Amino acid sequence: MRMTILIVGGLATGAVSVGAVRTFVPPNAQMFQAVRALGGDPASVRIGSIDPRKAYEDVKRQITSGNPGGSINFGTATPVTAFPKVGDLSLGTKYHMDEGAMRQAIGASINSRVQQDIRRAQDLSTYSRNPTAWHGAPPH
Repeated sequence: MRMTILIVGGLATGAVSVGAVRTFVPPNAQMFQAVRALGGDPASVRIGSIDPRKAYEDVKRQITSGNPGGSINFGTATPVTAFPKVGDLSLGTKYHMDEGAMRQAIGASINSRVQQDIRRAQDLSTYSRNPTAWHGAPPH
């Protein structure tokens, strides 16, 4: 019985995953149209130009060269000229927190927790005096 459930579950999972892939990944023709619309040319991509053996040998040569502090050339990066704006905060600026409001919020949280603990202790005391008179689940 367990084996049957396992096989049926595996088949159902496989069917759902195939359906999801077909739903979320567009067919090749649509994907190539999207790449061309964005200015790319899928015909210019050559898998042969990606040589993992050459990359491995290059990294191995750099590591074994005896210069562990040397930098590895990863190419150039475009410099960030302006910080992006995120709501009222922008990166690179300082944010001021109101210390008084923080103390008040922390105090209110502590006070709420103390009041909750007092009510729980009162419920436990009432339940211990007469458990049969308690309605509902016993207090924890």
